[in-house]
Amino acid sequence: MRTSIFLIAAFLVLTSSVLSAADIKSVKAVQSKDSDYFDYEDYEIRNGKEVPIGKIEFLKGCSWYCGGYVKKIMASSAMAPVGKSTYKGENAHDFDKDTAWIPQKEDYGIGQYLNYEFNFDKEKDYKGRLGVTKILLANGYKKSRKLWEANSRVKKIRMYVNGTPYRDLELLDSFEIQTIDIGKIMFPPRKTTILKFEILEVYPGKKYMETAISELVFEGVGVH
Repeated sequence: MRTSIFLIAAFLVLTSSVLSAADIKSVKAVQSKDSDYFDYEDYEIRNGKEVPIGKIEFLKGCSWYCGGYVKKIMASSAMAPVGKSTYKGENAHDFDKDTAWIPQKEDYGIGQYLNYEFNFDKEKDYKGRLGVTKILLANGYKKSRKLWEANSRVKKIRMYVNGTPYRDLELLDSFEIQTIDIGKIMFPPRKTTILKFEILEVYPGKKYMETAISELVFEGVGVH
């Protein structure tokens, strides 16, 4: 009798998890242009022409990050450094196209994830005005076209909000920036919110099984 009850309970749990996965809404990424989000540090006039100077910057000027920020980023794993190059989780949120998060696992990183932690308790009189609505994503290792083609890119990511599946993000196999509308996720006061991004499927690279994400940052509300 006890065995039968246990089997029935296990079946119900398994069925529930399958139904929950099937009920997760899928959102498709939209192709954008690097020129919409990247710009040089400055410009100067030479021989009557405007010439760019300095490094290329991501999200130059004011953005959601003028008031919002990510408190902490944690990766399930990261490939060991090679020379001066690192592949830690924080690389996906450093506003530098030449760095990337690459999981340690060589099986395309399936099941590996990034956790983004938001908490604004240190902000005086914070009343929950900040939230995110869109992801800006540089898929793959964007340091160069050659590295981008050699390494694998993400095809589908599952997004969780505080441990609960929220959206499946269907990404483009594109070298340039893509955007994903995720609805409005607000960050309440006196509470930590964790957004988790788990790799489900990939576009295989020409040379390496390692999968890379160069940037995963946000646009949102509550700043201006």
